[in-house]
Amino acid sequence: MKIRNFEPMPTRPCKYCLALQDDSVFVDLNITENGCLYIVRISFDGYGCCYPDTEIGIGKIAFEESALLISIIKNGSFHESKASEILSRYFKENEATLWGDALKDHELISA
Repeated sequence: MKIRNFEPMPTRPCKYCLALQDDSVFVDLNITENGCLYIVRISFDGYGCCYPDTEIGIGKIAFEESALLISIIKNGSFHESKASEILSRYFKENEATLWGDALKDHELISA
């Protein structure tokens, strides 16, 4: 998975924004009071912008993994495979609310 930091846009408020797969996917993340990251929205080239289904809800990234991912974001050390592992697992766990076909087409989770 190709990941880079992207400056959050005023029209899409969030704490962190990541550009994935050569900027074909943008992931907007916020953080809970307990320090756990979660997706606010994810946009895919060819699919549009996905807001998690409020009836299904969206899971949170565990505190330890959130802390590691935040550290990677702040240090810009995305070459570490750990960021990809955390995000892939999180996407897979929330596939039902995050447009599974788009996740697979953009190779963010395995088919």
